[in-house]
Amino acid sequence: MFKGTLWPYQKEAVDRMVERGQMLLGMVMGAGKTPTTLGAIEQLKEYGDVDRCLVVVPASLKYQWAREIGKFTDAKLTVIDGSKAKRSKQWKMSRDSHYVIVNAETLVHDVSEMGRFQAMVIDESTMIKNRVAKRSKLLKKLGKTIPFRYALTGQPIENRPEELFSIMEFVDKDVLGDFKLFDRTFIVRDSWGKPIRYRNLDRMNKTMRECMVRKTREDIKDQLPTIIHQVIPVPFDTSGAKVYRSIANDLLNQIASATKGKSGFNLWSHYNGGADNEAQGQIMARLTVLRMLCDNPELVRKSALEYQNADTASGSQYASEICAQGWLEATRQTPKLDACLSYIEDVLGEDPANKVVLFSFFKENLRLIQKATSKMTSSVLFMGGMSAEERDASKQEFANNPDCRLFLSSDAGGYGVDLPMANYLISYDLPWSSGKLEQREARIIRLSSEFPHVTIATFVMQGSIEERQYEMLQMKKSVNEAFIDGNNVDAEGNMSITLDTLSSFLRESQL
Repeated sequence: MFKGTLWPYQKEAVDRMVERGQMLLGMVMGAGKTPTTLGAIEQLKEYGDVDRCLVVVPASLKYQWAREIGKFTDAKLTVIDGSKAKRSKQWKMSRDSHYVIVNAETLVHDVSEMGRFQAMVIDESTMIKNRVAKRSKLLKKLGKTIPFRYALTGQPIENRPEELFSIMEFVDKDVLGDFKLFDRTFIVRDSWGKPIRYRNLDRMNKTMRECMVRKTREDIKDQLPTIIHQVIPVPFDTSGAKVYRSIANDLLNQIASATKGKSGFNLWSHYNGGADNEAQGQIMARLTVLRMLCDNPELVRKSALEYQNADTASGSQYASEICAQGWLEATRQTPKLDACLSYIEDVLGEDPANKVVLFSFFKENLRLIQKATSKMTSSVLFMGGMSAEERDASKQEFANNPDCRLFLSSDAGGYGVDLPMANYLISYDLPWSSGKLEQREARIIRLSSEFPHVTIATFVMQGSIEERQYEMLQMKKSVNEAFIDGNNVDAEGNMSITLDTLSSFLRESQL
């Protein structure tokens, strides 16, 4: 039996999930997808339709789901974790559990031990956004034998509409039908296969209404804190601008070389990881070093040293090459770090209750920021490479110690980390995925927020690749809203792609 209290919109979602049986729960991050789903499963248990539910989640969320099940129900549960032998015992013990929680990577190896389930939940269902991936195929195959199927995600489309199609193959494959027909109906591509326009989105929106529970932040704004967005432009110093332009020109030459004389070369796919070859590696190496330079030139130097260290298998060969050529010798200023430190100092000084969450793509950058802020406040790190116990300790320290006012996270902290005790979130740099950006921001935009308003600040180096990243993420977000919510489309149900190519941006940007 469900023990919690649901908001009216959550009760409505429960009714629809129970009635239809297969649903995409597309409520925005922070809107309470977990208790809503538990409300639906518990109701199905009362009706006698469900006895056991398989909950497939990212590894970092297994114990959070266990805590939520314990909070909202009296049901017996099993978390599948540990060695093969330990997991085998857990699967046997789970035969009388109402909920079995497992991550997809483990399930791949344990399929023969599962037993029968009447309900299956995939949380953060963008894990199956790639329809040709082995993990996606396995979870969809398992779902075929289970009558009640629920996919949970706040952003069904992170990068491209094909991701929604893949998720719906698990939920109900009949809704969107054949992939080739889906592609022809809704996507117009150029000769390289790059989408240039989306069409018939009014039809898509009507189709999805029957099989999706959707709540945006606008829909539930009365229950969420007010959100203040800030984009903070930071100019390069003279030396940094010179190095940036040299690397950008090198990148332009590499792109030109990769595309020259190659009939049918799909540059769109190339940028998005669709080609695994040397040319792609060279392009991505230069893009990565450009991003490092924007964050802090010291990251480029550290990456070069790591590459030169025979005892490590890390670092960037390209960073090593340009450092050896002396490109960074005169580049010692750190304009973005300086701007961010000034911002954090102002926030912490404004009110002793203020707490800050900061995200960066580069783990080494988080360490540099922690060192630079050590005299301002105590802080914690939360990133890949830390154990589950270390991550939980960081979260508890930030939550319970009033003197710990800075939470420094990689995108490992973007999933399942509820930080309602913070009211400022900084994107020191940007991810490539709009879904990851949404996940970042949702850490403090919660129903449980302790503040009436929260501030989301994004630092962007002027004239740099970061400006294009920001524009690209806004475009991806618009595509998601067009397909899922029917926004950003014209009277005929069309939406055009307006983002210039990377090459055009690099040629036209000015420092």
